[in-house]
Amino acid sequence: MSARGTLPRRIAGERVTLRRDDSGAGDAIAWAIHRKGGREAIGRAAVAFADGVPVVERLCIDEAARGYGAGSEAAALLLETLARRHAVARAWAPPDLGLAVYFWIRMGFRPLAGEGPNGGLRFEQALR
Repeated sequence: MSARGTLPRRIAGERVTLRRDDSGAGDAIAWAIHRKGGREAIGRAAVAFADGVPVVERLCIDEAARGYGAGSEAAALLLETLARRHAVARAWAPPDLGLAVYFWIRMGFRPLAGEGPNGGLRFEQALR
């Protein structure tokens, strides 16, 4: 079974729901992030796989919707879902966004040695 088939189309939490939207995601599996019951997306998340390891390629909340826990809950929901089949997950932060570095560390990730995509930082978290 492909990785695309192992991840759900909808992931619901207390405040946000991730709804699968792979349009424009390339090889990644993507979701639009919505406030619970909301019609308009407030962000996007995407997970790709590198050597069988899930990598959160994108987790971004629109600026106007930030600060209310949507990003943290979306990340927690993704990690909980990934933990069902994977022992570790990875993520990355762009080199010019220190807030992204802080976010992944706050979510329990640890930095990995070496340069990440586009000169950013790579992170990893044990899920089990």
